[in-house]
Amino acid sequence: MLPKSLLVLLVLSAGAPVRTFAGDGRAEPQGHADPRWALAIWGLSYHPDKAIDYDAVNWGLGLRYYARPRWRWLGESRDNRLFLEGDALRNSNGGLAVPLSAGAEYRIAASGGCKFFVVGALTLAYYENPQKDTTELKFGPVPGAAIGCGPVKFNVSVVLSASRRVLAAVVGSLTIPF
Repeated sequence: MLPKSLLVLLVLSAGAPVRTFAGDGRAEPQGHADPRWALAIWGLSYHPDKAIDYDAVNWGLGLRYYARPRWRWLGESRDNRLFLEGDALRNSNGGLAVPLSAGAEYRIAASGGCKFFVVGALTLAYYENPQKDTTELKFGPVPGAAIGCGPVKFNVSVVLSASRRVLAAVVGSLTIPF
């Protein structure tokens, strides 16, 4: 089932409009406005705990808002930005997950028209578990990475756990600006 889901994500990203800008990326032309809004498309996940029957397909949508304040620690690159994101997706237990995140993307490299980012966020998430008939709020850091080729970014985030097994899941999504 995982390869079919990956194929769907790739088809969706291939259909996204591609924009390119001339120049070396150091100085932005006057009047150029970076996209401030993006659509987040969720869903794949990997869980290292094979003792639990988690679902690897977690479809969902979200909305991301970018900001680029002139703070020294963000550096000079216009690719380094802050974001706020709200999502709604099917979690790995078949319930609803609604994460709200605030974070930063920081470009660490660029090659062949693609850019590589480290991503860090603080997330508050409502998490429903129909198997246990429970709901809970979870809060914590969510580190990750992204590769942006054209306007589309492929994101991988690490979901941490307070239990003895620190890695709860690795999740994947697409971000498409508009």
